[in-house]
Amino acid sequence: MNDLNFIPRILLCGDEAEFLSQVGQRPFKIIGHAKLSKNFIKDGKIFFNNKSQDWNALAKFLQEGAIDYFLCLDFQEYVFLRNYSLKQKFLSSKIITIGHFKTLPTNFFYDFSAEAKLLNYLQTLPVKTLLDVDGYFARGNIFTKVFGSDLEIDCISEKPLPPVMENIYSHVYKNFAEVGFKHYDVAVLIERNPIDFISMFTFLENFTDTVITFSRIESELEKYIVANLSSFEEVNVAVAGTCKWFFLQRHNKPENFGVYVVTHKSTPHDGKLPDGYRIIHAGRALKEDLGYLGDNTGDNISHLNLYVNEITALYWMWKNTSHSVIGLAHYRRFFTESDDTTFAYDKILTEDAALKILERYDIIVSSIGYEMMTQRELVRNDCGEELTTFAEGIIKKHLLKAQPDYLESFDKVMDLVAIYKCNMFVTRRYIFDAYCKWLFSFYIDASEEILRAAELDKIKDTRRRIMGYFSERMMLIWLLKNRLRIKELNIMFIKGV
Repeated sequence: MNDLNFIPRILLCGDEAEFLSQVGQRPFKIIGHAKLSKNFIKDGKIFFNNKSQDWNALAKFLQEGAIDYFLCLDFQEYVFLRNYSLKQKFLSSKIITIGHFKTLPTNFFYDFSAEAKLLNYLQTLPVKTLLDVDGYFARGNIFTKVFGSDLEIDCISEKPLPPVMENIYSHVYKNFAEVGFKHYDVAVLIERNPIDFISMFTFLENFTDTVITFSRIESELEKYIVANLSSFEEVNVAVAGTCKWFFLQRHNKPENFGVYVVTHKSTPHDGKLPDGYRIIHAGRALKEDLGYLGDNTGDNISHLNLYVNEITALYWMWKNTSHSVIGLAHYRRFFTESDDTTFAYDKILTEDAALKILERYDIIVSSIGYEMMTQRELVRNDCGEELTTFAEGIIKKHLLKAQPDYLESFDKVMDLVAIYKCNMFVTRRYIFDAYCKWLFSFYIDASEEILRAAELDKIKDTRRRIMGYFSERMMLIWLLKNRLRIKELNIMFIKGV
């Protein structure tokens, strides 16, 4: 849970010395003092701001956001005020006892009625998943699942929660790294200063499109949001007494779509592929120019193509492009939404279709393929047992050094009979970047060591592509460790090309 700076402002009804003796180490600021008239039940008079005033004046003072709490030391006076405010149907949650004050969160404003308002409002929205960024619900007074069975709510909390509070959530994560790439319908933030709010709103871009934030009336955050409504695609407000819940939807940025069709030979695709598709010549550093974009410009590993296959194009895409949505296909293989996998240009996955899928999913991959052998046995079948065992050992050595948390996933995938084939995918940039950062933290070093140690340059058959065979298993290894919403699509294979 974040420790945000918040000092509650109090209108104190009672002796200040007695208050100080009871309040302990909690932060606070006494804005003023109040006193009920002797005949309060009859006349409703309250002395504050150096003059005798009625309930309406007090209600206006509270509503304007001048204070956070009206705190009564005398319990009987609290009962009088509470009952009176309930009859007025306004601001009863602002009036609290010293005991109640001591139980409130120390670093943000909390109002039970505001929380109830949010919960009721959420029931009217098509919301299935919610991320409680600050552990708001766990720090309040509701500690049961009152959200409805259809709402999955997760929490971020650096500190362990009491078991009863854990019941609120489906998952409790220590930090955003543990959340991974999980996407939510909405995220909830407690009140922040405008600078911190902007920072968090921007940071949450990859987790949700809609942020719900709490704000006191006349707070700096409320003033900022009201003054910058055009910064959001849509703004809705739920008012709860002297508080507001802002439902803020971020602007959708124009997408920059790019799927790279990897080839090592001339293709018949010129002018026939959907918008956003680009042919890239993998291994261009080692071969004659085919007239296509090459993977040998800028930051590149084109010289390794004979040994790692389309991974050289993948590396080039990572280092030399900026597409917001990016993918990889083969000159003979394309994604399609059709159940008929007979190749046709008009069945290739289009930009519009891909973006629509990525509204609900994080990554598009090939339909899972099943073999009669494990992945390790398949590599051995093509590259021989000795070389496969040798290469696997070197890969695991570099994996252990750079990404030790993935060793278990590596072994699991190598023992599977199922695989996402061909290194094909379409996904959003931040996911693509995360995958490439992981893959190339060890794969280039491992490939170069195997190339030297096994003298792959002297091998003329398929065994020299041992790292290309292993590379095809890498994405599934990564996916096993990261929370992604995966969409599988069929692949059309073009014969005779």
